[in-house]
Amino acid sequence: MKRHILLLFTLLLHFGLLANDGAYFAAGNQLIPIQESDIAVQKEILKVKKVNNKFIEVSVYYEFFNPSAAKEIIVGFEAISPNGDVDGAPKKGLHPYMRDFTVIMNDKKLNYEVAYVADSLYNKGGKIKSIDLKTFDGNTSGNEVDFFYVYHFKAMFKPGKNIVKHTYVFDVSGSIDYNYHFDYVLTAANRWANKQIDDFTLIVDMGDFEEFNIPKTFFTQKNDWTIKGIGKMKDIKGDVNSIKDKDAVEFFIQKGTIQFQKKNFRPEGELTIYGINYYINGLENNVTDFYLPVSIYLQDNINIDQPLSSVQRKIIRNLPYARRGYVFNDKDLKAFYEAVNWYIPNSKYVPDVNSLTKAEQSWLKKWKE
Repeated sequence: MKRHILLLFTLLLHFGLLANDGAYFAAGNQLIPIQESDIAVQKEILKVKKVNNKFIEVSVYYEFFNPSAAKEIIVGFEAISPNGDVDGAPKKGLHPYMRDFTVIMNDKKLNYEVAYVADSLYNKGGKIKSIDLKTFDGNTSGNEVDFFYVYHFKAMFKPGKNIVKHTYVFDVSGSIDYNYHFDYVLTAANRWANKQIDDFTLIVDMGDFEEFNIPKTFFTQKNDWTIKGIGKMKDIKGDVNSIKDKDAVEFFIQKGTIQFQKKNFRPEGELTIYGINYYINGLENNVTDFYLPVSIYLQDNINIDQPLSSVQRKIIRNLPYARRGYVFNDKDLKAFYEAVNWYIPNSKYVPDVNSLTKAEQSWLKKWKE
């Protein structure tokens, strides 16, 4: 039986980006070959879901086509070590901030092992060479470690179509600037035999009442995306003096997901999703030219001690209803929220305190007149 090895070599996206002001936990990655292979990826459905602003769930559905005889393949998945205000040392032998790693191939769950490697030359004669952390001459704990993790497993590719389902969960990365930040390597898919993904679908679910950006690295225009639900999007220009340093699409999602689909997809850039932190630490009396973010998770960033004008207090208090598109009759509320980029009016929405989240109900009490 012919034996091959497939190893995943990830681009170290934003490595050290959050080293001084936050925590960078991991980057999502393709399962891909680095050596010549006749196996093609015919279909991929990638789903990225943020849960409670704490976790990112990644699930990938692959359809591979093997035109030749059955092959036993070693597949490697690189998990970049965390850095920043975190400890990169293993927990029970695993990546400290990634869990629920599963691979199901042709309806069979595969076992995996974890190796610690210090560079890309860990393929030793068809085997993954793991370093010994006890004798390793480098940092093995603390904010920046000198190794990364390789999850690897044996997979039998039968002739014809093979279905692989891959899932994992890791903690949300964040910093002073970013409420959350997520990376996923797309270009590695070009290393399959067909040098592309014949049929690619990306589904992004950042949750309801969220605004986030996706840089134009593997697509060119906002019309490449479809909103499945209620929301809107707009193009933004990159600014080298801002964290919005690349041309991107800004999404405002009231409810639902966004979707990108492409046939014969040959990505030239990686997927990055980020939500920006907005802070309000003070307001001048009778001034209404401030910005209220739509995200419920950013409510605690509105920290105002001094007394507010009645108009400002009224605007802030009605944020939960504006999120849902309430059409205001009050002239001050109407003028403010119709100028906010995420506001989507919904004439059918009837305010109901009991339907709000607990956090929003507390918000109403905090800002009651």
